[in-house]
Amino acid sequence: MQNNMETYLKKASEDAWTHLLKSGLPIHSFLMDWNGQLIKEAYGAPYEKTDLHRMFSITKSLCSIAIGFLLADELITLEDKITNYFPEYCPPGTTHPWLLDMTIRNMLTMETCHSSTTYKRDREKHWVESFFLTPPSHRSGQIFVYDTSASHTLAALVKKLTEKNLLEYLREKCLDQIGFSKEAYIIKDPFGWDMGGSGLMALPWDLIKLGRYCMDTIHKGQGIFADYLRDAVSYQVPTLHFGQTLEEQLGYGYQFWRIRKGFAMYGLGGQYVLFYPEQNLVFAVTADTQNRRGGNQEILDIIGECVDLLEPMTHNVEPSLDQEEAKNIFVSPKEWNKSYQLLENEKGFHTITLSYGETEGIVILSGEESSFTFPFSFQEFMGSTLQGYEEKIAVKAMWLDSHLLYLPVQIVGESVGSIHIMLQFSMEKITVCMKKAEENNFTEFQGFLEGISL
Repeated sequence: MQNNMETYLKKASEDAWTHLLKSGLPIHSFLMDWNGQLIKEAYGAPYEKTDLHRMFSITKSLCSIAIGFLLADELITLEDKITNYFPEYCPPGTTHPWLLDMTIRNMLTMETCHSSTTYKRDREKHWVESFFLTPPSHRSGQIFVYDTSASHTLAALVKKLTEKNLLEYLREKCLDQIGFSKEAYIIKDPFGWDMGGSGLMALPWDLIKLGRYCMDTIHKGQGIFADYLRDAVSYQVPTLHFGQTLEEQLGYGYQFWRIRKGFAMYGLGGQYVLFYPEQNLVFAVTADTQNRRGGNQEILDIIGECVDLLEPMTHNVEPSLDQEEAKNIFVSPKEWNKSYQLLENEKGFHTITLSYGETEGIVILSGEESSFTFPFSFQEFMGSTLQGYEEKIAVKAMWLDSHLLYLPVQIVGESVGSIHIMLQFSMEKITVCMKKAEENNFTEFQGFLEGISL
């Protein structure tokens, strides 16, 4: 029976590798592990097995794993304020309250007070320091916004607390025991700190070994670190407003992405460690999809089809850790029907009003010179005309949890595009995140707003 299973798995993996090659994508490596057995290992030119590969944001998942060990060592708690660990960048009386409120948990879930990666605004300035000196755009802990400087700062936290670089600390905790390559390293920023958001140079072999270690810890591990890792790969925050691929819309944990039937480590250009816990399958892929629109989704679809074919044969462990992404959609909201006074902002908006019932509602965003009304339905796209632009719009809103309302606004007319509005409610306050996807117009619907209940 075991031999038949291995034969079946090998055929499925060969088919997946063939489909990856036929896709025309520049695939550099493909590895598949089942129950701790390496089922498939293949490499594509110009990459060779012994070449270190840039893993980009997979580095973020290593930062998360290191935070789990710091937690188990009782060096931190997830509710600790990050500014407490970097007083040199936060002199008393000079640090913004929104930054002072930021926790390590907020950084892990990409719910920082920054609208983008801080060090990319001026790479000549100290990268870690920039995280604390860049003026915040909104309150921490409200809305997912991808912020690589958060991961960079978490790697700096590891160095501060352990006097070891990220890989050095992880080698001591787990990497040496699983045979992670000695040649692997993390690129430094211009100021000598580990690039904790994107700097890992490692072998694909390292990824599959680390993936198996994580999967076994999740399935069998006990103690603080194992419990942390289970939380890290579970649904923590919604990303429906953010994702460019289907998987990127399924939620985020602690520096891990949720995907269909599992979770993932994910790096720019098609670097993946894909976990399917019900089948006990781990895949590692390296590639360069940067010049191929939709290339990442092609990789995910090909491997997803492989997992679907294997599901009847490999469904041999306990059910999936968590399907929060399904449970959290359309949760009945609390009563947030009211108007909010907005803090001073460059867009010139003064108030935002939300009024809704069981099936439909309306959002009104008002300023001195203009007012914009967004009628919506919870059941279907509701059409109207956006004042000021005289463009047709349609909105079907959804509650992503009991505090978070999402309005995707479709636009049709001389302009074709969309506006995405997230309303995050907390007690008597509101955070509004707006993003427009259109060539030239609607610039007022870009950025963050903060408000208090009237």
